[in-house]
Amino acid sequence: MAVGCLTGNGKGRPVEGSYRLLRRGTDKELPPDLEGEERGRISFGEGILTDGDTSTSLGWKGTTLGEVGLDLAIELGGKYFLDRVVLKGASGIGLVEVYAGGLPAGRVGDEEGPDLGERIDVDLGVEADEIVVHVRSFNRDVKLGEVEVWGASPREPLLFPVPRKVEVEEGPPPEVCEVVAGDDEEARFAAELLARRLEEEFGRRPKIVGKAGGEGCLVVSKDQAIPKEGYRIELGGRSLLAASDKRGLVYGAETLVQLLRSGVRCRVEDGPGMELRGVHLYMPARKDLDFFKRLVRYLIVPMKFNTIFIQVTAGMEFERRPEINRAWEEANRRAAEGKAPPVPHGELGGGSYITKEEVREIVEYAKGYGLEVIPEVQSLSHVTYLTLAYPEIAEDRPEESVVSPYSHCYCPLHPESRRIVFDMVDEVVEVFEPRYVHMGHDEVYHLGICPRCRGKSRAELYAKDVNEIYSYLKGKGLGMMIWADMLQAFRPYSCPEASDLIPKDIILLDFVWYFNMDEDIEDVLLEKGFKVIMGNFYSSHYPRFPSRRRKVVGAEVSTWCGCDERSLGMKGKIYDFVYSANMMWWEGYRDELRWTMTRKVSEIMPHIRSGLGGREDEVKEWLPIKLEGNSPMRGKEFDLSCVPRGRVEMRGVPFEIGDKLVAVEGGRKRWRVYPQREEVEVGLELDGIVFLHACSRNCFRGEVLGLYRMNYEDGSEEEEIVYGWNILEWDRRYARPMSHVLHRHSGYIGTYPADPMWQGKDMEGRDVTLYGYTWRNPHPERKVVSVTLEASDSTDSAVILLALTGRRS
Repeated sequence: MAVGCLTGNGKGRPVEGSYRLLRRGTDKELPPDLEGEERGRISFGEGILTDGDTSTSLGWKGTTLGEVGLDLAIELGGKYFLDRVVLKGASGIGLVEVYAGGLPAGRVGDEEGPDLGERIDVDLGVEADEIVVHVRSFNRDVKLGEVEVWGASPREPLLFPVPRKVEVEEGPPPEVCEVVAGDDEEARFAAELLARRLEEEFGRRPKIVGKAGGEGCLVVSKDQAIPKEGYRIELGGRSLLAASDKRGLVYGAETLVQLLRSGVRCRVEDGPGMELRGVHLYMPARKDLDFFKRLVRYLIVPMKFNTIFIQVTAGMEFERRPEINRAWEEANRRAAEGKAPPVPHGELGGGSYITKEEVREIVEYAKGYGLEVIPEVQSLSHVTYLTLAYPEIAEDRPEESVVSPYSHCYCPLHPESRRIVFDMVDEVVEVFEPRYVHMGHDEVYHLGICPRCRGKSRAELYAKDVNEIYSYLKGKGLGMMIWADMLQAFRPYSCPEASDLIPKDIILLDFVWYFNMDEDIEDVLLEKGFKVIMGNFYSSHYPRFPSRRRKVVGAEVSTWCGCDERSLGMKGKIYDFVYSANMMWWEGYRDELRWTMTRKVSEIMPHIRSGLGGREDEVKEWLPIKLEGNSPMRGKEFDLSCVPRGRVEMRGVPFEIGDKLVAVEGGRKRWRVYPQREEVEVGLELDGIVFLHACSRNCFRGEVLGLYRMNYEDGSEEEEIVYGWNILEWDRRYARPMSHVLHRHSGYIGTYPADPMWQGKDMEGRDVTLYGYTWRNPHPERKVVSVTLEASDSTDSAVILLALTGRRS
């Protein structure tokens, strides 16, 4: 399995490749004349630049390189997906350009720019068997210690999350006709799960039997020698799935589905890289209870998470204190009517609440798959849901605030505050039956300001509330978790002295890492003796993950939005779940493999989407539709001249791409070039249409750029074109993180209902992405006469349609 540093560099076995040091654009050697000595074709296993030793380097005099520079020609011995090139131990380099097949593939710096520093990363994201890395110094001396090329074989990684060990064997995998489970309850659960999943994927359900048969038989069994949550798969004439516990069996069953989908026969040995791998969700609304179950079944379990945190707030019925639910509903109703500002966390429960029995049902459903479910009962802070019902316990007075009319914190000295919390805890524990309760305690902005608390130590007030709740939980035999920001000194509202006043067996979720990206802030808490979880873990932003993962218990991805498909998809959280799952599970994860993993996520996302949104019928026939364009491929604000033409298959969908495309712009755009609407003739009965499109410029997330109007002989259906949902700009790479800390809670955009059908590079090496979005015809029996593409007046971004293809199931 070739996934990682292809050139070796002390990080693994290199591929059979080599490099040469050449004058720019020629095959004439340019050996170092300042430091080191290398000539000719140097294999990766023998080269100074690929030996993993940064203490040795090569150097060239500035007078030798001048303003022309040096080419490092790298041959890989076969085609690979190339993620990036990393230069280490570098000095004097102001520009790095990478070429694949003679065309630009990536660039960092400027021709006359300053020194780029000791480490230089150049994103690629292309397939190639050789590249040229051109470095330019603008007359400076150049030194270079290491050159790393990161990537993977074209089909790798085969599985996701990536397993520890995969051995591929010759021949296709056998058809699984029988699953043997024996009498073990957990093995039978995994066998039934596997049978259901195979029926969903392939339309055939294997029999569950008690004794092993012959060809096509798969045995599900327990093996206590396998580490916790790990599993072993042997997929051959007589196949095996073995694990020591229920989670391992369930994870292995899901891996088997991926293997059979890939058509590969192999052996797998696997296990987790982190102990706790979690997601944090709002309590779902009643209308989203079925979606919650699909999220568990088709994403959380297959991606090998083991923990769900559910924020309860007022989203669950409280029989002892029904006024909490009434006040929550009323406040959210007023906000929805525009009579009051939005309620903090108002999306939780859909602004309402569900019954205890409904909560118990989804908790037991998740536990049935081996997941741990931890309730979060926000206390001390983020307690608007309590101060709405009991304004007398509020620490802050809304009439004194210019920020919010809602009280954010309760008074830790008010005699009713913890009575209320304990009543809630009792009911939550009754329903969830957890091992731990997450008690919040983050962002306590208002502390020590009410008459009871004024003048008292913030740390002691904070610790008093934590300690009394801790004791109450301990009396029930339960552990406690809280957010950790109040114990971090660099937050302006924190009270770090409290870390010496609370028990050390409280598990801390440390989420303010994104306000201090240059330091491993968890070290402060670890040195105090706490166990730490990476809280609000976002794969789009978290720095130095491979080195930090070894120090903590685990990580959890937060959502902070409604627990429904549209909200999670729009915020990029479904993608974040999938990408983060691999980081938590696979011990070999490296940030240098960002585009390699993104490519794999884009491959499996349609399967996840199918499960979350309801299984889809198989497409029987594709019908490319001829498009009469109004613009050449290179337009005023876009350059799509690199896109292939003619009958082109993209991700299994055939498109007819001509020399012209259709572009439309809003009627209020200044210097408008394109019309506001265009019509495309269709004349077919279809189940749906796949639109191959992009837009010309970035916009606000959720902004409507236009619509497709599907015209029947007697009416029409419309589908909005929404930025960040089903379309993005043409020159943005799919799933490129929105890396500014402002976007930390929603670091991906445009990653859910639209797939990256084609990705390439323009003549300047910029990324080009075309998105495919499928409209499903609610009236497949009615002929679609034509499609009207119409731009919205609210934006200056053009909508660009390159092709459309009809589908019949």
